[in-house]
Amino acid sequence: MLRKVQGSRRPWFLPEGRRLPDEVWAQRHRGLTFLLWLHIPALLGFALFRGYDASSAFAQLTLLAIPACIALIPRLGRNTRSAATSIGLVVAASVLVHLSGGSIEAHFQFFVILAFLTLYQAWLPFLLALLYVVGEHGIVGAIDPRAVYNNPADIAHPWKWAAIHGGFVLAASFANLLSWRLTEQEALHDGLTGLPNRASLLDALEKMPPSRPHRTSAVLFVDLDNFKDANDAFGHDVGDALLIALAHRLQRQLRPGDMLARLGGDEFAIVLNDIGGLDDAKTAAERLLNAFEEPVRIGEITLGAYASMGIALADESTSGADLLRNADLAMYEAKRDGGARVATYRPTLHTAAVRRTELEAELRIALAEDQFVLHYQPIVDLGSRRVVGTEALIRWQHPTAGLLAPGEFITAAEQSGLIVPLGAWVIRTACKQTAAWQKSDPDGAPITVAVNLSPRQLLDRTLVATVAEALHDSGLDPSSLCLEITEGSVIKDFDATMPTLNALRTLGVSLALDDFGTGYSSLSYLKQLPVTSVKIDRSFVGDLEANASNGQIILAIIELAHALGLSVTAEGAETVQQIAALKAMRSDMAQGYLLGRPVPPADLGPAILGSDAQPLGSCLFELPTQVAGGHDAAVSTNEQE
Repeated sequence: MLRKVQGSRRPWFLPEGRRLPDEVWAQRHRGLTFLLWLHIPALLGFALFRGYDASSAFAQLTLLAIPACIALIPRLGRNTRSAATSIGLVVAASVLVHLSGGSIEAHFQFFVILAFLTLYQAWLPFLLALLYVVGEHGIVGAIDPRAVYNNPADIAHPWKWAAIHGGFVLAASFANLLSWRLTEQEALHDGLTGLPNRASLLDALEKMPPSRPHRTSAVLFVDLDNFKDANDAFGHDVGDALLIALAHRLQRQLRPGDMLARLGGDEFAIVLNDIGGLDDAKTAAERLLNAFEEPVRIGEITLGAYASMGIALADESTSGADLLRNADLAMYEAKRDGGARVATYRPTLHTAAVRRTELEAELRIALAEDQFVLHYQPIVDLGSRRVVGTEALIRWQHPTAGLLAPGEFITAAEQSGLIVPLGAWVIRTACKQTAAWQKSDPDGAPITVAVNLSPRQLLDRTLVATVAEALHDSGLDPSSLCLEITEGSVIKDFDATMPTLNALRTLGVSLALDDFGTGYSSLSYLKQLPVTSVKIDRSFVGDLEANASNGQIILAIIELAHALGLSVTAEGAETVQQIAALKAMRSDMAQGYLLGRPVPPADLGPAILGSDAQPLGSCLFELPTQVAGGHDAAVSTNEQE
């Protein structure tokens, strides 16, 4: 919960730093308390060495045992326990002075103790030390001066020298406090922009005052959308200058009571205090978003900057860390919606994030325990009406949820990076199965297999080696493997993916441009890509009968592809009329539920093996619109590939 601090007033002249995390404070307290307990046997030995009798020595050391015991009681809280340890250590220094007969050198122990008390990072131990030194030196010095002082001038004026000693303790305390605060200031601020960092922000959130009626606070999580591009194009110096300029620009948009922090990289967070509610937070976020519209001038370079923002409102049931996390989740929602916009946190975002995390853990187990299987969907040559290839489609044989389609886990695999080892498994398995089919029918036409590549795989440096190894281990001819890529995955990182695509073509594998017509469809890119075929997206084929313009688009794609020397496969063929139309438009191949659903390899084998096997779909071109049972020939596409 956000900590209520409105009742813990402190004098303005006393320093207040970052509240130490509980674990850190407990560790330091244990160390200081252990140091206090070490003083007891050490001072006992010193007392006996100085000639004191045991009873007198034990009497003085009782003064240390009491606060040392109090410091060990957890339920007393931080302040009481740290005060007990602090008093005990200061008393230990005082006992050393008494046992040494007021030797002036013994007084330096106070300054050693002050240095140790800095570990508490609080003003109370220093205040206690100051009060104790002045009071003890004055009172004991007046009653028994030689127990505190061994200088005649000190003995004659104990209160005067008590004040002088107090002044030295005050000066030492100030020096230690200043060192602590300066070190903490550096540790709690970003070295580049000078803004508070994540630790400082979280500390401020924990100290945030509780909401008042009709007033609350909010956190905005800001992430630059195009910072990586600017950093890569112009170097880190320009990137750093851009961050500094944007930090200043954001700071100018905030009110005096608000807080801007840099969390790292291109991420910022803003705390809006004392606002009316979500509408006020949205208004402030839109104003901040507008601040990015003006380009940033850095030397001779002009850069545009865009940002996505997430909003989370504070409440007393949410910790500072959770509040920041909620704003972060909302920011990612804004990015998924296209970026350069504002999104508001909803509890469902956290639920989805937890599910993604759980799913990632399950995917790692599934990979280790070989829970994945491949189903194969036939690809039919529209001229010969025979199966000429298959598309390998992954399924997850989940131990409790049953057989899962890729739509339920591929996104999580892509986001977590597990798509790379998972994709490598798909390539190896598909090559091995296709090679086995070919060996079972050596006289038949070689069956090909198509495997989808994700954008993450295309950027993986081991992809070419993985494909080469899969071909070598399976014995599959490279021409029998077709790797399918989407336009978006290539165009987004065109320069980075082109060497990989060229290297794959050098191996001899085929490349197909999947979902053609739904992405960029740029001829300037298409003619540069080393692809051998295109696949018409199912969205065009599915509306072929209902939308005449789709037919014109499909015809244009087919003619364009043929003009470039590329073969064409139409996806999503589900009715006889669609297949007839595709054949009339000279589409080379087709795949769809009417021609064959994705099935395990054992179920597909009979349809593709043997020279006398019935051509798959050989009767489809003669089927009427209505099929057995009076149902339309269209097949439901609810099952995700």
